Amino acid sequence: MKLSILANAAILFSLAFAISSICIPLIIKIAKKNQLYSNNGGGRHVHEGLIPRLGGVAIVVGFIFSQLYLILITPLNPAFYIEYYFLLLSFFILFILGLLDDIVDVGSYFKFFVQLLVAIILVWNADIRIFSFYGLFGLYELPVIVSYVFSILVLVFFINAYNLIDGLDGLSCLVGLYVLLCFLFVFLINEQYIEIMLAISAIGCLLGFLLFNKSPAKIFMGDSGTLSIGLLIAFFSIRVSNLPLDFSENINPVIPMVVLSYPVIDTLRVFFRRILNGNSPFSADRNHIHHALFDLGYGHTKSSILIIFSSVILTFIIYFLREQHTFSFFVSVILILLMSQLPFYLLNRKK
Repeated sequence: MKLSILANAAILFSLAFAISSICIPLIIKIAKKNQLYSNNGGGRHVHEGLIPRLGGVAIVVGFIFSQLYLILITPLNPAFYIEYYFLLLSFFILFILGLLDDIVDVGSYFKFFVQLLVAIILVWNADIRIFSFYGLFGLYELPVIVSYVFSILVLVFFINAYNLIDGLDGLSCLVGLYVLLCFLFVFLINEQYIEIMLAISAIGCLLGFLLFNKSPAKIFMGDSGTLSIGLLIAFFSIRVSNLPLDFSENINPVIPMVVLSYPVIDTLRVFFRRILNGNSPFSADRNHIHHALFDLGYGHTKSSILIIFSSVILTFIIYFLREQHTFSFFVSVILILLMSQLPFYLLNRKK
């Protein structure tokens, strides 16, 4: 990588980190003054006392300023202009949606509708989509209509999946950092300059936020943060699904799912459980995997570290199987299911 690119990456990271971390104390002060605290609906958040929930504002402010710097220093490829600006537009729309929900609670179905609209905008207007399964299940290039529909569903699902794991101090931040670092590795291998800079900006913002979100948390990310970062993660997952994972031409679309294994399996599990119990899939509750780990006595930090450690092990296993697409998919499904059920098995034995 050229020295100038490394220098710009360092500046971008420093800018995002500094702005995010500097803004947090001011946001905490404003949130406390206006009593904008986490309502802990359904017991989703495990905390005591009143904790402000507008941390996403600092993350987004840091990200936007870093992108302004990126626009100033980078002559974007005209072919990428549309995609990049539609991504930033969608990012801003979900930030506003999340901010409104943090302040006045706009309702889960309205949030879902806006997320769906944003996904359609990105897929239809910016052509951000999954083009092929690259041999997974014996499938290759997807029919256009299948590609559009599947990509929209993937975007909406990953945005929601990341949004739902904000239940322990530092958890959503650490998961976000892990996912972004994994995707950054793939972007570096493939020399995807803009994606590298976007990922570095997001990493800087999350690290700045983590200083105040680690246990005991002084502030939560809120929907303004989880929806915004969730969009970036969803965008990156589609990008990575179309890129080689090493210096060969091998592309395995299973890898993004594995990197996002925790939010994916946790979301699927709670959605199906709620539906089977006759509840809305979007209703908040305390049946997440991280809640089971917390109830086992691991606390905020150890529970989060266990989740990241499990994700790292799973990612390494599937990465070494990356040339065997369908086999790696079934291995990942079996391992994810086993790892996700273990905390509940141990909790039931404890009870």
